[in-house]
Amino acid sequence: MCLRSNLMKLSCLLSLSIAQGPFNGYGIGTLQNWTSPSEAGASSLGLVPSYRSGISLSNPTTWSNLRFTFLSISYNGFESSLKNSSKNGYSNLQSAQFIIPIKQKHAVGIELHPYSYQKIDLVDSLEQDFIAFSDTLSIEKQFSQAGGVMAFDLSASTVFLNETNLGLTFQFLFGSSRQNNSLLIDKIPYTISSRLNYSGVNTLLYANTNIKNFNIFFKTSFSLKPLDAIETKLYPYFDTNKNGYHDFVYDYLNPGYDFPHPNDVPEPETGRLMNIHDCSSLSIGISKIFIKRLQLSIELENNSDNSDFNSQIPNSFNSRIANSDYLSIGLIWFPNEKSFRFIDNFTFRSGLSFNNFLIDDFSSFDNDRIKSNNNISEFGYSIGLGYKFKSVGNQIDFTYHSSLRSHDSDSYGEEFFRGFQVGISIADIWFIKRRQR
Repeated sequence: MCLRSNLMKLSCLLSLSIAQGPFNGYGIGTLQNWTSPSEAGASSLGLVPSYRSGISLSNPTTWSNLRFTFLSISYNGFESSLKNSSKNGYSNLQSAQFIIPIKQKHAVGIELHPYSYQKIDLVDSLEQDFIAFSDTLSIEKQFSQAGGVMAFDLSASTVFLNETNLGLTFQFLFGSSRQNNSLLIDKIPYTISSRLNYSGVNTLLYANTNIKNFNIFFKTSFSLKPLDAIETKLYPYFDTNKNGYHDFVYDYLNPGYDFPHPNDVPEPETGRLMNIHDCSSLSIGISKIFIKRLQLSIELENNSDNSDFNSQIPNSFNSRIANSDYLSIGLIWFPNEKSFRFIDNFTFRSGLSFNNFLIDDFSSFDNDRIKSNNNISEFGYSIGLGYKFKSVGNQIDFTYHSSLRSHDSDSYGEEFFRGFQVGISIADIWFIKRRQR
């Protein structure tokens, strides 16, 4: 216990240099920006139509305009780099969605997509030497976290008073992340591992109407059940074979068994972390069609996190994105639904976005949250291309987007962000009663 205590005290003195964009470590991590390439291509919040004229895959109030049942799957990859050339990038499923329109008046749909990303890799910038028992030991601290929160959306919409559509989404949050806090002693990790299993429910309300040929969209969201996490703390151990797990596997390249033996350690400690993410947002979007196929749109959104700070959250950050404001302008050239020409089946998208993030920190002296000096602004652009094929309107979409984030903190400076998405949507006439022959 004395060795464990001394090592933990020493680890707190080591300085850290970030190995990727800091957003993954704020609060519960980076929230997902877009759930489909079509909305990403116009830098859209998902309110205004971006998939087809009158249709947004992220806004259930527009789904009644679909003529067929749709199955949509998309994939994305992205990378961020800081001024010191450190990079972080990964790719994964962006969303899987199934939408059923009903008599062009109602619609239901389900969707599975990431909610936040929590990939973190930290390492101390300077190696330290520590003298123990007349021997000089090299000391280095590392922290890693992988995983995140997933969302399962259950949505429905209906036409109200002919000119207004209403929509409702219940968003069920789940997922897990694994944390490893390691102190490398002569390159052998002394590791404390933990796991977080998340659960929560968000509610999203939608509405849209048409006023003098302007389509106006509204959305508000709030946490019906704020995000909680069950934390499982494992007993610390020396990861002799350096595989990241507490086991007794003997590796030829790293001979030796993990100490202590897994069968000799106490049971894991478990506890619940309450109210670690409590979101609320208000959004508005306006779009108008010019020259029959050209749509110009503008969207505004304000997001807030009303959660309580919990000092037991096992990551190396002490900050949270308390508030953010998002502005986007999009321009889309939709395909011609009545033309059979090849060029008329294409959708062209472009967009500009501006985002401002307000960060807060936790003050251990006042036991309260205070405004941070590391506020962040982001300016970005995106371009996208879609192609519609077959009579039912199958579609494939591609999007590239790039943005520059400016951190007030001198530790980060500017962060360059870029990503690529691809998605395919397949339509068919399902759930139709067929006449028996």
